Amino acid sequence: MDRLRLLPMELPSATSINNNGNVKGNIKISFVKRLVVGFVILAVLGLLYVPAYHSVQGPFLGLGETPSPTEPLSGSHLVATVAQLPGWAYNTSRDVRNYIHPGNITSILNPLALCSLPPYLLIIICSSVGNYKARMAIRNTWANKNNLDLLYNSTVKVAFLLGQSDNDTLNSFIIEESFQFNDILQEKFLDTYNNLTLKSIMILKWVTTNCEEAKFIMKTDDDMFVNIILLMKTLQARTQSKGVLLGSLICNARPISDPKNKWYMPKYMYPEKVYPNYLSGTGYVMSIDVAFKLYQAALTTPLLHLEDVYITGLCAKHAKIRPINHPAFSYAPRKLEPCILSNSITTHKINASTMYTIWNKLNNTNISCNKHIHTDKQGVSLSRNGRNVGYYMVKRRAINRCV
Repeated sequence: MDRLRLLPMELPSATSINNNGNVKGNIKISFVKRLVVGFVILAVLGLLYVPAYHSVQGPFLGLGETPSPTEPLSGSHLVATVAQLPGWAYNTSRDVRNYIHPGNITSILNPLALCSLPPYLLIIICSSVGNYKARMAIRNTWANKNNLDLLYNSTVKVAFLLGQSDNDTLNSFIIEESFQFNDILQEKFLDTYNNLTLKSIMILKWVTTNCEEAKFIMKTDDDMFVNIILLMKTLQARTQSKGVLLGSLICNARPISDPKNKWYMPKYMYPEKVYPNYLSGTGYVMSIDVAFKLYQAALTTPLLHLEDVYITGLCAKHAKIRPINHPAFSYAPRKLEPCILSNSITTHKINASTMYTIWNKLNNTNISCNKHIHTDKQGVSLSRNGRNVGYYMVKRRAINRCV
């Protein structure tokens, strides 16, 4: 028998039982008190858990803890009535400095050779880790290295910007791809749609740190065909090489309030009724001085997940830079006709196979085009509004009213 069971037990005296009723009554009262205290503690822990949970739902990997909110809300009732955006909950910090660490090198893959000779034009293509076919199609067509070297004497450079995947195998493939082509810039954040703004800010950070002697920077995506010949002619024809922010201008766009919409914008992130004028994120060009100004503006401008609104709208407005429309840039799919394509700088929604089709059409020397044919884009005013019409709601209006 266990020795502990043989130790004498101290029983309550008869007087204590008689004076306070009975032991069972005291035990019941004590139990109730402990139960109440326990519930209070659990309630307090629950209240502390909710903001703590949301604060770690930030969109980043490996860049440290998600900071506390920088801007308190006017009232908790606002959060209760507004659907929160995945990755950007109401109390997630939107301070850019906390995520990009401007004083530190954050690149996982860093193709410094791109700017060993300062390029006239550096094109950085935002791509996803798994989009290998799209990158190869671009390398074999409009960004063909042999063509770039021969036609432009290495003054045009192209690189792909990626985040990280949660799939280690895919990340390993990216390392091999980088070793083979030396054209991949990879940063340490999770590669998701709601992190697209981070990609664009990382472009600005990398360029202003590693390629500050370039003349022009273009941001585009891996589903875009870029007519480099026409783009170079357009840039070289400009009388000024500073203060340039050029693309497909979007005016009078309104935030979408439907949480089911891909471009949903909660009021706790952007309370205004209309976005500032901005350029479609499918492709835009800036001079290097503008890149510096936009980067500095981003460091003090709260993040938005819609990168084109943020970079070319909010940051440009804060930096007092006016985005300018050029009809050869387009966010819309174009007709795959050689004479239209030859007068278009950007063509959107192009998959890998269509990339080769366009390339062959543009290199067909048997086709002649009427000089007055420029583009299939009509003058429109555009608005992000309504989930059933897709990315934009288009209203026919004279282009000169887009100011």
